[in-house]
Amino acid sequence: MRAAQASRLPGDGTEPEAVIREARRRQRRRHLVAGVAIIVLLTAAATVVTAVSWGSHPRRPASRPARTAPAHTIRPAPLPGLILGSAVTTVMMWPIGPPAFTSAGGPPAYVDDLTTGHLSQRQVPRIAGCDCQPYLIAVGKRLVYVSAGGTAAIPADLNGKPRMLGTTPFFAPSAAPGHVWLVRFRGDVLGQAPIRVWPVPVTGGPPGAAVTLPAGADMLIRGTDAGLLLEVRHGRSAGLALWAPGSAPANLPHAHASAISDGFDATSLLVAWGTGCDADGACQMLRIFNVVTGRMVWFPAPPGTAGWVPDGFNYVSAISPGNQMIAAYAATWPPRKGQARLYVIRLTSPSHRARAVPSSAAPFYTRTAWSAKGSWLLYQGAGGHLRAYQVTTGKTRQSSTPCCRYTAMVAVPNRPG
Repeated sequence: MRAAQASRLPGDGTEPEAVIREARRRQRRRHLVAGVAIIVLLTAAATVVTAVSWGSHPRRPASRPARTAPAHTIRPAPLPGLILGSAVTTVMMWPIGPPAFTSAGGPPAYVDDLTTGHLSQRQVPRIAGCDCQPYLIAVGKRLVYVSAGGTAAIPADLNGKPRMLGTTPFFAPSAAPGHVWLVRFRGDVLGQAPIRVWPVPVTGGPPGAAVTLPAGADMLIRGTDAGLLLEVRHGRSAGLALWAPGSAPANLPHAHASAISDGFDATSLLVAWGTGCDADGACQMLRIFNVVTGRMVWFPAPPGTAGWVPDGFNYVSAISPGNQMIAAYAATWPPRKGQARLYVIRLTSPSHRARAVPSSAAPFYTRTAWSAKGSWLLYQGAGGHLRAYQVTTGKTRQSSTPCCRYTAMVAVPNRPG
């Protein structure tokens, strides 16, 4: 694949394209609600022979909300889970069962220890529903999520009490290890300026100084090694830009008409998004920009597919730890059926060839995650079960864990170091 030097390029999308993009953007912004609703349907349809299966949560009439498991209820699966001893990783997947929220929080989560194969079901204390992006992410060995009182952090195994980081439910990943950015919109209404952001450590300590995002900024996506990655407004469309206090936002190349919903993933070093996207959510080009060097590589959709399918920034971990690889789904024909296949690209390889992942056919917006050291890719395999793919060897493993149309699926290290 060719690499190009970064530049600031204007965009001039036509009015109909801008309207379509705005509709897609608003629809993806509400992906949480749609994703949880899909889980309700899966709950009624799927039957998995485990004590913590989709089928263990039957649908109930609306007047009688489904009960969720008490906090820290553990129900080991009778079948062995996925065991990847060298992965030193725990995977947390939320929610399971109907999306009924109570005073204790929402539905429980799966906690899957890939070192021991132990699968348990536990509550995320006081997790709340909102139109938020992100909703739940991993920060080191902790989870940061939207709670009933604002933004909270808790150990990734869901043991212990959550720590309240702030009263706002909006936050974003930080480039600084062990930190997140808290975000406050005017009137606590998503997208309303002025937008104030400030960094906080997830393990406790005083917050950093607050700054106000520049005019035109619509949302903070995350912190990077070259400033804050923002979604910015361009008339009726949106784009991506990097910004540091005291300077003007710098538009990312080929991202004038790209919004947060077109994102595949972003780390402190790399930003990956789709361009040439249609109303079905398929993008003809996957672009990856290095915020430090200003270099970009881009990958056309694999032959025989309808286009790459972005999941939106802060919903999925597509880029592996160390920024060595990226995993992305491409839509199969016809795209309106909502089916896709997973591909992996080694970013350090001169060929940059997209390699199809075995047995990875799945619906759009299916979650993926990388093991803590980036050696295994976790994804939905045959029969809707969690599967692992080792890119270096081509080995695959499958477990009994139901997978992967969750709102959040995150992997964290479960051993020291």
